[in-house]
Amino acid sequence: MRVLALLALLAGSAWQLARGQADDACQASDRTYSTETVPAASYQPYEQLNPVVGGMSTKFYVTVVNLTPHRFHLDSTHAYQMNTFDFGDVPQGRARQNAIQYRGTIDTGDDAGEAYYIVDGTSKTFALRIKSYTSGDRRRVMLDLSGMELGQREYVFPGGETAVSLVITGSDKYGFQASLRHGTGGWMHELYDVIRDRPLRHLIVPGSHDAGMSTISDEITSIGSAANTQTQGVNIYDQLRAGSRWFDLRIASVHENGDAATVRGFWALHVNDETASLSIGNTGESLDDIIAQINQFTAENPGEVIFLPLRYLVGRYQFPDNGPIYWDAGLTNTFFAKLRGLNNRCANLDTSGGFQNQPASYFLDRNDGHGCVLPLLNTQHLDASAGVPHDAPGDGIYDLGLAFPTLVDHWSNMMQASDMAPDQIATWRSGTGTRGADGSSSDSSNFLIAQWLVTPDALASTAYTLQNFALEPTNPSLYSAGVNGIDPEHWPNVVLLDYIGVQKQDQWAWDSLSAEAYTLAIGLNLYMASENCGVATHRSPLLRTASLLTAENRRINRTGVYGEQAKKKKQWNGIIFANGTVLDHPPAALHPGKVDMLRAGTVLGNGTVLTESVPNPWV
Repeated sequence: MRVLALLALLAGSAWQLARGQADDACQASDRTYSTETVPAASYQPYEQLNPVVGGMSTKFYVTVVNLTPHRFHLDSTHAYQMNTFDFGDVPQGRARQNAIQYRGTIDTGDDAGEAYYIVDGTSKTFALRIKSYTSGDRRRVMLDLSGMELGQREYVFPGGETAVSLVITGSDKYGFQASLRHGTGGWMHELYDVIRDRPLRHLIVPGSHDAGMSTISDEITSIGSAANTQTQGVNIYDQLRAGSRWFDLRIASVHENGDAATVRGFWALHVNDETASLSIGNTGESLDDIIAQINQFTAENPGEVIFLPLRYLVGRYQFPDNGPIYWDAGLTNTFFAKLRGLNNRCANLDTSGGFQNQPASYFLDRNDGHGCVLPLLNTQHLDASAGVPHDAPGDGIYDLGLAFPTLVDHWSNMMQASDMAPDQIATWRSGTGTRGADGSSSDSSNFLIAQWLVTPDALASTAYTLQNFALEPTNPSLYSAGVNGIDPEHWPNVVLLDYIGVQKQDQWAWDSLSAEAYTLAIGLNLYMASENCGVATHRSPLLRTASLLTAENRRINRTGVYGEQAKKKKQWNGIIFANGTVLDHPPAALHPGKVDMLRAGTVLGNGTVLTESVPNPWV
C-alpha cells in the first residue's frame, strides 16, 4: 500500500510539473493586447509655450497608459461647470488622452470633475479628480489610486493645453505599479527573471539625451545658457534612479587658451558643432563627477546594465574660437585612465556578433551579479593612423561601432512635437523596429535609438527654454502618442528624453520628480514584450497561475535574485501633494479634490444634469 501511495504521489508530482510547464509556455491565445481604436492624441500648440498665452489656457489633458492585461473600464463621471469632460475606457496595452476644459475664465474656483475607473476582472479601482482653485497653481489633477493601494498624487498641469500622465503596469496576480512615485531604482534587476533570456534588441530602456548637461558649469566662454543649452534637470545619479540606462554623453577636454598642452579636465559639453572654428554652447558636469555618481548608483543598486555611449572626444580651448584640439594617444590614454575608475566594467566581452544579440543575462550576471557598466566610444574623431586607441576591451572599454554594428540612431531634427512624434513612430513601426520571432526574417537585428525630443532654433530655445519644450509638448506626447505607436511587434530599444523625471518647471528635487519613464520601462518589458511569443518563450508573468508564481517566488527568494529588492518593496498608500508635502499614513477618508456633494448643474456621464444638489453616490 505504501508503494502504491508513493507511486501515486510521484505520478501526481509529474502531472503537476507537466501542468506547470504547460502553463509556463507563451501561447498566442493568451494575448491581451487590444487593437481597439482610441482617440488620436492632441499636441500642445506652439503658441502655448508663451507663458502669457499658456497661463490663460483652460484646456488640458489627463493621459492614462494601461500596460496591464486588464481593461480600465470607465464606471462613471460627473463634472461641474466644465466645458469639456471627455473620459473613456483604456484598453489593454493602450493609452487614452482624456480631454478637459474648464469653464473659460482663469479665476473660477469651483470647476470640478471626477472620473471613476474599475480595473476589469479585479476588485481594484482608481479615480481621476480635476479641480480649479482661486489662487496659486489654479488647475490641478489628483490621481487617486488608493483603491489599488498605490496612493494618491496631486499634479499641476505643466503648461497650457498639455497633459498630466499616469502609467500603470502589472496585474492582479503579479501586483500593480504606477507612476506616482519611483520604485527601488534597480528596475532591470527587479525584472531579471523576465528579461534575462532576451537579447538586448528585445529590451526597451529609457535614455538621457545630452545626459551630462544637468548644470551649466561655464568651463568654456560662450553664449550657451541654461535656457538654450541645459537638457537635464537632475544629475546622472538621479537620472539612473529615474530609470535611464542609456546615457548620451558628449565629453571634451578643456584647454587653457592658446596652450593645448594644459588640460583643465574632461567635461560634458553641449555645443552646436564640436569641430567648428567657433563652437556655441557650454559645459555641464565633469567626467569625474559623472563617474562618481555612476559608482554610487551601482553600489546601491547591483545588477543593472548601464550603457555609456561617449561622443565628441575632442578638446576645446576655454574660449572656443580656434577650432578643435584632436586627441593624441597620450590624451586619449589619460581619458581611458579616467574611465577605469568606473566600477563594474565588463572586460573582454564578445563583440563578434554584436551586443544587441547577446542575452541580457550575459551582462546582468557579470561581476558576480552586479551587472555591467559599458563605456562605448564613438571614435569618429580618434585618429587610429596616429596611434590613437579606439578601445580597451581588457579594461571593459569598447568601440561603439564594433559593440553595436547595427545601431540606428534616429534624430527627427524637428521643432514641433506634432511633427517629431509621427516621424519617430514611423521609424520603429517600419522594419527598423520590428521584433518578430527570434532569428526569423521578421525580427530586426537593429538596435534602435529613438530621440524623443524636439530641436528648436536658437531664438525659440532661448525665449521658451529647452526645459519647457521638454515638459510641455514633448515628454507628455510620449505617453499619449508614442505608447500607441508601440505594440508587441514594434518598439525602439532606447527612448532618449530631455529632462527625464521632471514634471514641473524648475522642480528638480527628488521628491518632486515623477516616475512615468521608470514605470514605462517596467511596463513595456514586463507587459508589452511578453505578449510576443517570439520574444517571450515563457508565458507572461502577469498571466501565470498563483501556484506557479508561488513556486517561482520560492525559487527567486532561494537564489536571492530579487531578495534585496523584495525587502525594499513596502506597500505605500500615502499622498503626495503638488507642493511636495508627503503624507505617508493619511486618514483613510482623506481624498483631496473629492466632491462630497454634487451641486445642482452637475453633468453626469450619461448626460443627466442635476437640478438639485445631492450627496456624491461614488464617495
